[in-house]
Amino acid sequence: MTKKRNFTTFAAANNTYPMKKAPISMIILAVFAFMFTSCTKEKNNITHINYADPTYWYSFGDESREADVFYVYPTVATVSYEENDSSWYTDITLPEVREEANSNQKFNKLLYYEYNFYAPYYRQMIFDAYRQPEEKFNQITQTPIVDINDAFQYYMANYNHGRPFFLVGHSQGSQMLIELLKNGMTKKQRQQMVAAYCIGFQITDQELAQYPEALKPAVDSCMQGVVIFNSVSNIEAASPLMKNTVVGINPLTWTEGTEMVDQSLHLGVAKYNTSRDSIVYIAPYTGGQLVDHFMVCSDFDSTFVSKYCYEAYADIFPYGNLHFADSWLFGGNVVKNMRCRLRHYNQ
Repeated sequence: MTKKRNFTTFAAANNTYPMKKAPISMIILAVFAFMFTSCTKEKNNITHINYADPTYWYSFGDESREADVFYVYPTVATVSYEENDSSWYTDITLPEVREEANSNQKFNKLLYYEYNFYAPYYRQMIFDAYRQPEEKFNQITQTPIVDINDAFQYYMANYNHGRPFFLVGHSQGSQMLIELLKNGMTKKQRQQMVAAYCIGFQITDQELAQYPEALKPAVDSCMQGVVIFNSVSNIEAASPLMKNTVVGINPLTWTEGTEMVDQSLHLGVAKYNTSRDSIVYIAPYTGGQLVDHFMVCSDFDSTFVSKYCYEAYADIFPYGNLHFADSWLFGGNVVKNMRCRLRHYNQ
């Protein structure tokens, strides 16, 4: 947990000094203190992140591959950082805060190694933002929305160079990508997009009606569009955050069919191999079917389910919800499907 920081300027701490000439050393100290607190205040209140600064990118690719992944990581922050309005967001000017996201980004860079990997840091919301009333929540979301839009536009202008690209996210990352699709992308940019894998979030019927082209769902294994799935071990465990979704695909068949599919089509849970610093796949693991747009996984035992359910978040993700594992449960299927969609795009 990052400790709250309080800074006192030299002037404020010494406002009872008589009006006399101060020693040079004290003047230097005062100037330094002023600069330090001014910079701190500026960082905590900036309206836009400067994505020309490589500090705010985990990765910006080597451009040797034919297509890109623009990746947005899920919620990794669970605590407040300041005692003001910025407490809803991570302070990515701090190295230790950026470090919180690195294990997730490293895993995904390895998972999608076939593509140039672009991953910005952003002032994401802390977890408690999702417990706020709708009006407050919508207000809080504006800061990360701005960041991801700014990062994407910088990526398109400076890194993409006309290549096809995938958008990939999970949880809050997927939420930000959906907002980007709705309001931040031009028609030309959408045409360059192979697919948007917005795992672990929702699209409502209202959004779909308002943005039919921008949020067009992918309904087969190779078309352009938005790919969404939310995994649960039983339908009663569906998250209230996703209860209004009208979009969902079965990642075993890449269709909207509701028939039961056995585990023979599962290409593997993606896991990090620490000894080789690589991804391994454990398969077959689970079958499943779509129920009310949720992917109900039938083969997970209680030990597996319990491992990825947390009491602290049970109000949002009830026992049996597999949200915290969603980004890698079908890792093998997703990687193979990306190849299929890129081939179709190129044709």
